[in-house]
Amino acid sequence: MKTPSTYVRLLWCLVGALILSGCQGSGHTINFDPRALASPSSKAGTQYDSDLTILVNPFLDARPKQDRLGSRTHLWGGATHFSAWNGKISEGMANLAIEYLQDRQWRASKSSTDEASDSSSDVTLTGTVLSLNANAKSGFGFTDIAVDMKVRFEAKNMVDGSSVRMVLGANGSDTVGMFAPKDVDRLINLVAKDLYQQLFQDLIVKDKAFHIRQGI
Repeated sequence: MKTPSTYVRLLWCLVGALILSGCQGSGHTINFDPRALASPSSKAGTQYDSDLTILVNPFLDARPKQDRLGSRTHLWGGATHFSAWNGKISEGMANLAIEYLQDRQWRASKSSTDEASDSSSDVTLTGTVLSLNANAKSGFGFTDIAVDMKVRFEAKNMVDGSSVRMVLGANGSDTVGMFAPKDVDRLINLVAKDLYQQLFQDLIVKDKAFHIRQGI
């Protein structure tokens, strides 16, 4: 006959097995598809020059390791790897820029192969992804998440051929109790939003061209 203490031991063994199975990494890859976070307040009106048109070229990916963003290390060993946009980081970052701009009422569009239509834009925005990392580390009952990115931007003004260049970085961290991939996805969005906010806070529009705001 099993005593109550025996049932308790069996219960703890079962709980331990479930925790262990959930905290071991299988080595598979989770793919994210980050999207720009909507800002309801931006829908109230156009904050910037509504006549300015911006063409966004696909970004370049200058990271030493381009196959993944990072990994989640598990409490009892193993790792789960992270990727985004099916590995097309340069295209994904450019799409995020377009979504961010359009959400804030800018007239932004994606570059096409038609040079005639591309040349009609007032500003051409390009970027080079210097770093983009997303990592998570799980402990007993928690997971720490960290995301950082750095991008070199260039805005070329068609009116006079001048260019504005900046290197900007952003990072963020979070701690969750029950980890879900969407936690990493959301943090990537938040950090990217911060990055683009920095970019367009530092720029002003004058005579259909971008200029660096004085005093920054």
